Amino acid sequence: MMLPERIGRYLLTADLDPEHHDLDVQFFRGHDEVLDREVSLRILNADDPRAPAFLGAARAAALVEDRRLLRVLDVMTLAETANEPAQIAVVSEWATGRNLGELLQARGDQPIPVDDAVNIVSEVARAVSAGLATNVNHGRLRPSSVIVTDAGEVRVRGLAVDASLWGPLDKGETKTQADVDGLGCLLYLLVTGLWSGPPLTALAGAPIVGGNVLLPSRVRADVPRAIDDVIARSVSKAARPRGVANISDASAFTSMLGLARDHLAPVSHGAKHRGEPNGKSRGSLGVVFRIAGVLIAFAVVLGFGFWGWNLIASDPLTTANPVELGNGDVLTASAVPMPSASDETGPVILPIVKVRSFDPFDDENKDGIPDGKKGRENNIEAKLVADLDITTAWHSQTYDTPDADGKGGVGLIINMGEPQSVRSASLTFEGVGAATEVRVADEILPDPQLWSLLAAAPAGDRQIDLRGPRAITGKYVLLWFPQLPQRVDKPGTYQVGLSKVTLN
Repeated sequence: MMLPERIGRYLLTADLDPEHHDLDVQFFRGHDEVLDREVSLRILNADDPRAPAFLGAARAAALVEDRRLLRVLDVMTLAETANEPAQIAVVSEWATGRNLGELLQARGDQPIPVDDAVNIVSEVARAVSAGLATNVNHGRLRPSSVIVTDAGEVRVRGLAVDASLWGPLDKGETKTQADVDGLGCLLYLLVTGLWSGPPLTALAGAPIVGGNVLLPSRVRADVPRAIDDVIARSVSKAARPRGVANISDASAFTSMLGLARDHLAPVSHGAKHRGEPNGKSRGSLGVVFRIAGVLIAFAVVLGFGFWGWNLIASDPLTTANPVELGNGDVLTASAVPMPSASDETGPVILPIVKVRSFDPFDDENKDGIPDGKKGRENNIEAKLVADLDITTAWHSQTYDTPDADGKGGVGLIINMGEPQSVRSASLTFEGVGAATEVRVADEILPDPQLWSLLAAAPAGDRQIDLRGPRAITGKYVLLWFPQLPQRVDKPGTYQVGLSKVTLN
């Protein structure tokens, strides 16, 4: 693509992937001439098999709010032109700074101080945790995903979107597992200068003994055992003592790293840190990090016991077989916050009085007017999503395009009988899941966009749990599927099948 070139109001100013590692994906830096700000644009052909997941991931990521994330600002569908096919463009915030790989390269691939590494990865973990409430994972964390800005802020890019294109670095991991593994690998990289995950270009791999990655303290003597503990419970290639559970998700990783910070040696904020811009100390930002870490650590200590951290025995974990420790040396509880009283009773399951299909953009009677709220699609099966039989399901029609042949999606409407406060929805699909939006209203509205959006999730997972940042009250819940998955038995055709839904 020749530069400069314009896409809508965005002027393309630089090709960010001149070597075109993926010939079907374009990545540009651009300038928003309306709001006068720098942005990034990732562009994919609309007929690419990954397009539905890409579009769904971008829409879901756009709903996640956290200052550490480089937010999705715009999602555009570009019509076919004489020179280009139909395309999808995802526009995101831009940050000027160095990614973690560049940060280490500027230091001659030497590790950074442990407390600084903990601060950076803690910020990344908090950013990734922000998506958990709405079932949005990053899924593909790597050094280039994290930028330390010129102002010293930590920003994370590619939430959900990168994984929708290329999947996790370790193809055998779920997105949640991939995030925990990625966070551990980032921490390992910063404290040792070596990468402990699947091979990445320009990064030296961590040493492996007996099939397991050496713990950081065996690579760099001044790394505390508390960091070893975090690595052992997060990095998939690291040895882990028998009976010790892996960290469950990014939120639990944040808590455990906060406790690890409490075990680090005190830092003199008057001293200068090697490699920091202009030789400046962390200043007030470092104080904020440490105070936050102590508070988190105190909360977790109350739940698990202060001495539960004596997790790893004096003998290093260097063999493929887990080291068997005494009962007094093993932390058997998972590193997650203690449940509240309301959690112990479990969420309240909301009633489903009636279910009907929703096909507002069809024109069944061919009068040139969309059917609106009267529209139906395979309505006789709609009630099957509320029965107790997981083998039965509602199916959409089969389409030639993921957007339901240009209709923009199909859905189901759930009548709860009376207004209810809806916080979450759990869906089980038949086969591959569709991109999903959960919306709430007091009446059946003719356009999905008129319903209040509770949560959204990208396509791909067979079972998804969607939780909104806040409850929405209404009588009706709309399950809207803007992008349908491709049928495995009939490639090139698209259909969604939903077996079960639960509302809370």
